[in-house]
Amino acid sequence: MRSFQRLAMSIAFSAAIAVGATNVCAEDEPLGVRLVNQMNARYGQHTGVRANHAKGAVFEGIFTPAQGADSFSSAVFLKGAPTPLVIRFSNAGGIPDAPDTHPSTGGIRGMAIKFRLSDGSEQDIVCISANGFPVATGEDFLALLQAVGASGPNVPKPTPMEKFLSIHPAAAVFVTTPRPVAVSYGTQPFFGVNAFKFTNTQKTSKFGRYRIVPESGPAYVTDEEAAKRPPNALADNLRTSLEAGPVKFHLLVQVAAADDPTADATKVWPDSRPTIELGEIAVIKALDTKKIENDLLFLPTNVTTGIEASDDPIINTRTEAYAESFSRRTK
Repeated sequence: MRSFQRLAMSIAFSAAIAVGATNVCAEDEPLGVRLVNQMNARYGQHTGVRANHAKGAVFEGIFTPAQGADSFSSAVFLKGAPTPLVIRFSNAGGIPDAPDTHPSTGGIRGMAIKFRLSDGSEQDIVCISANGFPVATGEDFLALLQAVGASGPNVPKPTPMEKFLSIHPAAAVFVTTPRPVAVSYGTQPFFGVNAFKFTNTQKTSKFGRYRIVPESGPAYVTDEEAAKRPPNALADNLRTSLEAGPVKFHLLVQVAAADDPTADATKVWPDSRPTIELGEIAVIKALDTKKIENDLLFLPTNVTTGIEASDDPIINTRTEAYAESFSRRTK
């Protein structure tokens, strides 16, 4: 088992020890444990799958750095030979067999990338199809999930969800934003909602957020077309496209201005901020998803020298929850 998996298991095991040793109520359990518990309560418990982004498809890829990308960060994958990748596309939600258009997904897709670095280590990038996040903290994310779970059709108004949205305007915008269905995962843009610090060999540092843009440009279908498509069209259409050759994306970083917030994922930076191209992601081959996806763990904090997590609290919360989910599905 690789080092990042050992770290994840350690986090999850420590959380379990803490809960068992103190025998306390749910409110005192580690936040990552409570988040996974709430997702299981919302979506049902499905043995051997992720608590969120349960439905996915895994592909092999390769990353080729852009010329001069190593002047932005000293990260090893930004210079020299191309780096092999494992890429998992997914739909949000905890129902593993839900159609792409199922309401449980909220129209949110995921793209998680694992760089197999030349020194034997790894670097992960985890993005979603929305620019920004509904809440700024893990505690608020848990409260959002709880509000959703408590807001059935027969609940008196204002429902817990309506109350939550009334005092969390970013979440209200997030859940009401229209999200068209892409032709395939290969025509869907993705965003890193958390900021990271990028440092070059001259020790110059800048904060930025990842953006992943299809080389062919974004492409979507109408709602009417989406409703008529097969349930797994996003992945199936990407596999079909690969028959004609690699499907490519540009890996970019949107660079923060001095006064841009870097510790609040609800604060979207203006499009006027510059972007730096780090390189090309080429999806080259579909892999056997069912055989390998449960052994894959993507952690936002799994970074290499030249890249550091910002103070955004959601980053550590995601790592804790992903580690807890990994521990449960691999038991």
